[in-house]
Amino acid sequence: MNEGSPATRPAAELPADFEVFFLQEQKAFLALAASRLRDRRDAEDAVLEAGRRMYAKWERILAHANPVAMTYTILNGVIADFYRREIRAAHVEPCADPAANLPDTTYLQELGHHEALDLALDELEAAAPLQANCVRLRHLTGLSYDQIAERLNTTPGSAKSSTCLGLQRLKAIMTRRDQ
Repeated sequence: MNEGSPATRPAAELPADFEVFFLQEQKAFLALAASRLRDRRDAEDAVLEAGRRMYAKWERILAHANPVAMTYTILNGVIADFYRREIRAAHVEPCADPAANLPDTTYLQELGHHEALDLALDELEAAAPLQANCVRLRHLTGLSYDQIAERLNTTPGSAKSSTCLGLQRLKAIMTRRDQ
C-alpha cells in the first residue's frame, strides 16, 4: 500500500449483501456508539438508525472510494445527532409515564465514573476531532491502527500519531480540570 494514500478496502472486498456487511461490522459499530453515548440501549438505537441509513444508501456506499469510511461517517453523524433527535421526538410524542424509561440508579452511578473522561473527550473533540476519534477507536473500542485508518479515511501512520497526540492532549485536559 502506498504510504501517502488512505487505507481503503475496495468495494470488491465488501460483501454485496448489506446484511452480511452489517453483521461483520456491527460489533465495532456498537463499541464506537457505546463509547460516545455510554448507554447501551442508546448505542443500540443509534447503530440501528445508522444501519437503516446505510441500507438506504448501500449502492452509493459500494461505489465510494472508501466504503467503510463512508459507513463510519454515517454512524458518526447519527451518534452526533442522537440526543437532539430524542429530544425532538419527546416533544412530538410526550411519554405518558416519564419515569418508564429512566435508567436505574446503578447505571447512573456507573456513568459518574466516566464523567471526567467524557467531558475531556468532548473538549478534545471540539478542538481536534480526528484525534478524539482515533483515541476512542483505539482505546475504547480496541481497533488496530490499520482499522482506524480505514474507518477514518486516513493512513495508519496518521492514525497512530493522531492517537498519540490525542492522548497527550487528553491528559493535559484532565490534569487541568483536576487542579
